[in-house]
Amino acid sequence: MSKNVGSRFSLIPALRPRLVGPMAAVVLIGATLMSSSPIRHAGAQNATPEAGAMPATVSVTGMGIVRIEPDTASISVGVTATQPNLSEAQAQATDIMTAIIAALTDAGVAEPDIQTSNYNVNVLQNYDPQGLPTDIQGYQVSNQVNVIVRDLDTLGNLLDAAVGAGANTIYGISFYVEDTREAASQARVQAVEDARAKADDLAAAAGMSVSRVLSINEGSSPSPTPEVFQRAGMGATDMSSVPIQTGTSDVVVQVSITYEMR
Repeated sequence: MSKNVGSRFSLIPALRPRLVGPMAAVVLIGATLMSSSPIRHAGAQNATPEAGAMPATVSVTGMGIVRIEPDTASISVGVTATQPNLSEAQAQATDIMTAIIAALTDAGVAEPDIQTSNYNVNVLQNYDPQGLPTDIQGYQVSNQVNVIVRDLDTLGNLLDAAVGAGANTIYGISFYVEDTREAASQARVQAVEDARAKADDLAAAAGMSVSRVLSINEGSSPSPTPEVFQRAGMGATDMSSVPIQTGTSDVVVQVSITYEMR
């Protein structure tokens, strides 16, 4: 009897939990995921901002203006000659222009500062009632030179000399500064200071402060050139005394600056 019982118990295998097939894989993977993932709380207090976030910026423009006295003048001087035939008109214009150039150089103008700017020949004709040209009345020759005057104290006497030599056309004088580099440097400083003042105002209004420059660009504006003298068709007696007012010229610099704010 006892042998039967012992053999019966030996035939029953030990009960062990076993999972086979896909279910086992699911359980194992789930356990792995749970063990490797930390628990996150939605209300965590130690969160930090993302790296690479764009800083707050302010972009402004500033302007600097430096007013200076001109040291150079440019003037157009010439002659217009009218004669019945072309050769006589050309000869007269040539003779007078030769005298004008000699008078200018004698007054202190360097030859490289005298340049022919215009030479023109016009045919003067009569017209019938229908507007059609008929006979030729004469010829008109015009010769103009552009003159650079570097000593403005001599400008009045120079104009007197040109008219005395036969010049009968003088066009607008423009005054300017030959070298504007120093004035432009001063204007740049003013422009940057102006831009910074504007940036500080805007940042303060927003409850922030300016920290550093991110970008800066410069733009220049042309200086106005005053025209204070313009006359044509004058005679020598009209130029007995030529008043010259050089006025002033403005060197303008504008900058665009982007600042970072904090």
